[in-house]
Amino acid sequence: MTRWRKRNFGRGGLRRWLQAPGSLSARLAATGKSFSVQVLAQGHQPLTVDEARALGHGHQRKGYAREVVLRVDGVPKVFARSVTAHTDSLAAWRSVRGLGTRPLADVLFKRGGITRAPLAFARLTPVSTLKRHVDTQWLRATAAPVQARTLSARRSAFVRRGAALLVMEVFVGPEWRWTPAADHVKTSHRRRT
Repeated sequence: MTRWRKRNFGRGGLRRWLQAPGSLSARLAATGKSFSVQVLAQGHQPLTVDEARALGHGHQRKGYAREVVLRVDGVPKVFARSVTAHTDSLAAWRSVRGLGTRPLADVLFKRGGITRAPLAFARLTPVSTLKRHVDTQWLRATAAPVQARTLSARRSAFVRRGAALLVMEVFVGPEWRWTPAADHVKTSHRRRT
């Protein structure tokens, strides 16, 4: 099982990317000419034990998931997975069902009544089931294997009308220099303590 902590594991520019508040999609889009979302999977999927626990659903494993690769100027940068309980995907989070290739940020950062929990961080190692899953999905999406032995990831829960949506972002791309363009993105969002 992957251990999520409050401490950021990144170094250099990656550290800034991992701890940056607000929309990761908007920050990535600001660094290039084009930004796109490649949808890998969307629909009913069982939640992992860790995901169910993080969502506050204990043993309830029936979920709804969306997995994507975020690209800047065609270059794959981030693998993202968002999950919620199946019942919440039909109510508070039904808007995530119709996103298509639009970023999840269109829901999370442009609508009211959503709060965000603090970020948690993890280092995904080769023995991690999650790392192996990311490796498999990345290869499927890009036709290129993940080069890094370990990957840095972050996640947080967004809550709307008492229902949680867990969003995980894994920084797979090799280059993570912080750019001034990423500093100039609006980052307002209410934070839950």
